[in-house]
Amino acid sequence: MQSSCSYKAILIGNGTMGQRHKRLFEEDGVEFIGVADTSAEATALFKQVKAGKIMPDFAVVASPAVAHDEYVKKCIKMKLPVLVEKPVSISGMDALEYQKLALKRNALVFVGHSERYNPAIEEFAKTDFCKEMQECLKSWFLQKQDVFPISFKFTRTHGFSPRNRDVSVEYDLMIHDMDLLCLFVDKNAMMYNSLQCEELSDDRIHAVYDFRTVKAEFIADRNCASDSRSVEISMNGRSVTLDLGAYRKGNPAYALQKEHQAFLNCLNSYKNSVQDEDSAYDWYRGFYDACYAVVLVSLIGEMFKKGRANEIDAK
Repeated sequence: MQSSCSYKAILIGNGTMGQRHKRLFEEDGVEFIGVADTSAEATALFKQVKAGKIMPDFAVVASPAVAHDEYVKKCIKMKLPVLVEKPVSISGMDALEYQKLALKRNALVFVGHSERYNPAIEEFAKTDFCKEMQECLKSWFLQKQDVFPISFKFTRTHGFSPRNRDVSVEYDLMIHDMDLLCLFVDKNAMMYNSLQCEELSDDRIHAVYDFRTVKAEFIADRNCASDSRSVEISMNGRSVTLDLGAYRKGNPAYALQKEHQAFLNCLNSYKNSVQDEDSAYDWYRGFYDACYAVVLVSLIGEMFKKGRANEIDAK
């Protein structure tokens, strides 16, 4: 297996998150051979890669979210492995296109949903409660048996920040929690039924999704007096609440470090799987989830932009 210390990378987007990615990757021994912060610099850098003047092992895309589409598509077409900050796209249709294109070209796309590596999530995944929940949903899908309803309530709020103002709150904050829902609940059990939006603005969302067997409530606010990151999961008269912000008081870089480890593991497998087609696609589950999260979140974007009625029904 190739050592991560021998990897070379390029960085697109040298802002707060880009610099954070670069610093932590460099601590793992990754060498950055190109950094671009503007669109013109990124274009020039990709031209160098395409011409073979520089040969990175992967790219990190931490540009403003509105530019992710352009850079992810370039990486897929060049088959340049990429770690892209969330969201992978701000268009549900484009996200579906990338799903198909990446699979067709076997191009590694890893989306930076660091909450997946939150220690509270990691510990919950080991519990009997989590295992019972997943078995319940699996039984419903395979046998179409009646199951008791499972509900999630995600809350993610913080004070005003000038960062990430290029996108509305559902693509900035809520996308984290939608991806967690996709992590916990197999897409086969997410039979979309309806969506209600209680509040809609660029900075605050309160929405409830009904997936028949699962109900998921999302509260996201980026101009709030309180700072809260939590998820409450209820099932069969029992509930658990996970504090997703607690680890930040100790090692705030923990989740991002674990994300990098997961990406480098995927990259190792990807580069060493020429003879093993199955392992070559191990990374695709996470990418599929990230794209599906965009599709679900984009329903709210459509409601808000078009000023539609209070409820969209799938029937």
